Amino acid sequence: MTPAKVLLIESDRTTVPSHSSALLKKGFALFVENSPRKAADRARAAKPDVIVLDAISLRTSGIRLCRHLHKEVGDCPIVLITRAILSNPDEIGAQSVLVPPFTPRKLLNAVQRQLPSDEESSIQAGPIRINTKQRKISCGGREDQVTPKEAQLLEVFLRHPGILLTRKFLIKAVWDTDYTGDTRTLDVHISWLRQILEPDPSSPRYLKTLRGQGYRLDIPETGKK
Repeated sequence: MTPAKVLLIESDRTTVPSHSSALLKKGFALFVENSPRKAADRARAAKPDVIVLDAISLRTSGIRLCRHLHKEVGDCPIVLITRAILSNPDEIGAQSVLVPPFTPRKLLNAVQRQLPSDEESSIQAGPIRINTKQRKISCGGREDQVTPKEAQLLEVFLRHPGILLTRKFLIKAVWDTDYTGDTRTLDVHISWLRQILEPDPSSPRYLKTLRGQGYRLDIPETGKK
């Protein structure tokens, strides 16, 4: 089983206790970023399942950084460690808030709560399966982690197997816009998904193009569930 990925954002000052040891002992795949300015870029690159933001070590409340992270990678849950008094953590994009003193076990439990079971977060049609929280696609014996938009796009198809989906519908569902003057972004994302799903991307078996109409996810009758 692939370990969950955690991005820990904390200071690298030696006088500040690090939470990395507890997270590593738990078996998480850990990424550490010490620069708040690079945090969002690191999150996009690492594609973590959970972000742990130690605002105390960074000598800040974490409110502005948490909001920025939520805006940039809003689908990734954030565990915020802060001394700030927050009446509504949801307003800044934090799913969990820890205020010292707390034990390493409490931190691990907070992270674990943000990792839903595979059953809760998985959608499957035929041989294609996606874990929407971890953004992991399984098909044909391989597993790939994808970007948030790729995951959203495949989720739309998996919820509408065998149905023609127009470009307008897909752009609205994934990019939340009615503008269809340039559909190259959609076409590129379709191409990326085909590289993962199709045995031969140049001759798609699953993600079919209906010229002038849109796309359709075809699932073999024997693979339907």
